Parts: sequence; structure tokens; C-alpha cells
Amino acid sequence: MAEIDALPFPFAFKPEAMALVVIDMQRDFAEPGGFGASLGNDVSRVVAIVPTVKRLIEGFRAAGLPVIHTMECHRSD
Repeated sequence: MAEIDALPFPFAFKPEAMALVVIDMQRDFAEPGGFGASLGNDVSRVVAIVPTVKRLIEGFRAAGLPVIHTMECHRSD
């Protein structure tokens, strides 16, 4: 059992039961001129987290833990 010193109380978990879920890490949300920018979002904030997400993915894979990706998409009609 591992523990994270979180607030309001520590969080205990089993590392072998973990998975990383990466949600909507898509260029359309992160690049200037994409959908995220068209909504008025500061996409530089999204780009800033990409190296951290990459390290998390690499770490989970190296540990043999699942990495799950989601992607938002829409039908053309």
C-alpha cells in the first residue's frame, strides 16, 4: 500500500491497481488556430502540460501499468 500526503487527509492506494487515463490530449485543443483557441481558451496552458503527461505515460508503461487514452470526435453530419 502506498500513500500520498493529500489534504484534507492522506490518500492510500495500491500502485498495482492503478491506471493512467489521458483525456482529450489532442492537437485541436492545444494548438493556435484549433478548436480550443476558437473558444477563446489560452492554449499555451494546455501545451505547457504536455511534457508532464508524456513523462507520466512513459512511467506508467515502464511500470507495466495501463494507459488509457480518450479522444473527442464527431461525425461529419
